[in-house]
Amino acid sequence: MVAVRCRTRGRALLDPACLALLYFAGAQVGLVYAVIGGAISLVWPPSGIALVAMLALGTRVAPGIAAGSFLANVSVDVPIPAAAGIAIGATLATLAATHLLKERARFQIALTRTRDVLALILLAAMLGTTISAFVGVSALLAGGVVPPADFASAWLKWWLGDMIGVLVVAPPLLVWLSHAQPITSARRAIEAAALTVALGTVSYLIFGAPELAGHGYYPAALAIVPFVIWAALRFDHWGASLAILAISIAAIWGTTAGTGPLAADSPVDSLVRWSTFVNLLAVTGLLLVASHAETQRAQAELRASLAELEQRVRERTASLARTNAELIEEMSGRRRLERRLVRVSDEQLKATGRELHDGLGQHLTTIGLYGAALAHKLGARRHPEAGDAQRLVTLVEQAADMIRAIAKGLYPASLESAGLVAALRNLADSTHSLKQVDCILHAAPDVKVRDSLVAINLYRVAQEAINNALKYSGARHIWIELQCHDGMQMLSVSDDGIGIDPQAVDRSEGLGLHNLRHRATLLGGTCAIYRNAQGGTTVAITYPEEAQSNE
Repeated sequence: MVAVRCRTRGRALLDPACLALLYFAGAQVGLVYAVIGGAISLVWPPSGIALVAMLALGTRVAPGIAAGSFLANVSVDVPIPAAAGIAIGATLATLAATHLLKERARFQIALTRTRDVLALILLAAMLGTTISAFVGVSALLAGGVVPPADFASAWLKWWLGDMIGVLVVAPPLLVWLSHAQPITSARRAIEAAALTVALGTVSYLIFGAPELAGHGYYPAALAIVPFVIWAALRFDHWGASLAILAISIAAIWGTTAGTGPLAADSPVDSLVRWSTFVNLLAVTGLLLVASHAETQRAQAELRASLAELEQRVRERTASLARTNAELIEEMSGRRRLERRLVRVSDEQLKATGRELHDGLGQHLTTIGLYGAALAHKLGARRHPEAGDAQRLVTLVEQAADMIRAIAKGLYPASLESAGLVAALRNLADSTHSLKQVDCILHAAPDVKVRDSLVAINLYRVAQEAINNALKYSGARHIWIELQCHDGMQMLSVSDDGIGIDPQAVDRSEGLGLHNLRHRATLLGGTCAIYRNAQGGTTVAITYPEEAQSNE
């Protein structure tokens, strides 16, 4: 614990001491360009150094700012009371700027947001420096260094000089603390070297070459702006901040030598021009690089969102594909089960029909023969019960006919032996003979139904439709049609009865209509029920010609 406290106390003393030395060194550079009283300079790097130090290390470095400022001003023979006042003003200005940036603007030293750059410009460079300028000039005024008539001019020059430190010196230091160097490949290194050579050459031609640099032609200085844009867009904060610093150095070198577009008739006016130009250039470059960083960040977030969205779409698509495959498999399984159930049902009907025909039908036939023989004997003997015996024979024969009709309805034998068309023809004939209703079959010659399951389903559809026509519509004519067109086959049963209400078709959940639709589905087709031109009802089953049963 003692060692930790010693290190903490040592650092608490070392950081302000180091800052005092840096502040003093920066002040010596700035005082070279002093314009009023040997203490007011339009070039003041310490304001930027002090701000960065306090943002990074906190208010504990405030004594270093005061010490560095006091020593720097005493070194140029500023009266000690005035130097102390200047030191207090510099410290208060840095404390105020740091407080405004951190507490009010939620400032981030990386300068990657436009709001951070604007906060640095407005709160630190423009507002915070007014404190040091006012307190410092007031101290010099009290010390007799600055006459009262020059107060406003001195204040403006002090303010511009402090702005130079905040806008030109502070950004490279902040970038150094928060950004990795941007040169990550040989190609980038070559581009950086090319930018450096181009920037140095153009800066020399604009600000330093006596034979080429203009004198006092201010717009010529704008020729350097494209290189600031190049540095900002290609090398981000490192490029922009270092380019502005390099241009500032080149510009003040040429301007103080009396060359370049910023040179004026007097050294003071030249430095004022230089300060104004550099401050505007720094504001432009910092805002440009922050805006570019925000654009890049927005694009990166957009790409990330797009990638996430695409991943979610892929996952959702894969999930839907799996679900769809499972659903298709389930539906296929259900269809296979339904086909098996239909086949089992038809086989059961077929077995029942044969049992009725071959079992009960044969028994009734035998009973009829015995009854006929009995009636013949009773008639020969003129027995009074001979008439009853004959009526019994007639009833037995009628019962046998009914059993044969039921057996044929349950499963027509002609469907297996002669095919669907023959079975439908027998159905039409039996309908006509039993119900005294005209029933006509028209089957196109190109219709071929080879699959037994397809055939029995079509037969059941025709059978159900005819039963409905006889039972509900009061039809006197029924037409059965079997057609083929464009790879599709159609079985239709039409009548001339009272017709069906279309709304009743939509509402109907009767077993008959349900069976019709279900059998159409088993064939992979559709079932249409509608009122026809004769005023009756048409039931039409349309299905693919290649429909086959799938076990």
